[in-house]
Amino acid sequence: MKPLLRSFGIFMYQITRDNMLWAVCIAPLLVAVFFRWGIPHLETLLCVHFQQQTVLSEYYLLFDLFLSLITPYLFCFAAAMVMLTEYDENITSYMAITPIGKKGYVLSRLLLPAVISFFASMLLMHFFTLTVWPLWVVTITCLLTSLLSVVIALLIFTFSHNRVEGMAVAKLSGLVMLGLPVPFFLSSGLQYLFSPLPSFWIAKFSVERDILFLLPAILFSLLWVRLLYRKFEQKLVQ
Repeated sequence: MKPLLRSFGIFMYQITRDNMLWAVCIAPLLVAVFFRWGIPHLETLLCVHFQQQTVLSEYYLLFDLFLSLITPYLFCFAAAMVMLTEYDENITSYMAITPIGKKGYVLSRLLLPAVISFFASMLLMHFFTLTVWPLWVVTITCLLTSLLSVVIALLIFTFSHNRVEGMAVAKLSGLVMLGLPVPFFLSSGLQYLFSPLPSFWIAKFSVERDILFLLPAILFSLLWVRLLYRKFEQKLVQ
């Protein structure tokens, strides 16, 4: 346990010394504040301008879903950037043969950030949502988005050789979020074209509050993790 905590401490130290990563970790709070007060104000302005009763309010749940995902997304983006820095400096292969081992390295760089992002996401969802969420729905949604964030971190790390490439891949990995708005805009069977995206099933669960959607959400997330983790392991020992 001590080597694991020491490795995680090194991870946190690297983030605090990097202004970009520090800003990334603070960004979810700024996004939450904007969503909570900026979106309703924008809704008022748009309703007046277009002389409509509602413009954005029908999509408040969608904004909440983005909030639940943006927190773990940015936390795990920071984790991937740290791993890429360590990979570029040949630290990853060294740490794999230290007492922490490869398993401990993975836990301190992927699992612990995902766990922290879960609690951070729960906290922000408690104070900044635009709609009313039952506690059990918030908890499950944040668990699913935290699992999805591991997929995003694996994508960034496995398909990048350095931080510059990592930031480019991070933008592309944002396509993983593409499933969130689908249930809001597609009601026909065409929406299931996005079924390989775990974010689609997360949105379906949050909209319809049907636990049957949990199974595909978990299965597709684990499938993505399994496929990416093989390449991740190979890269660690290079």
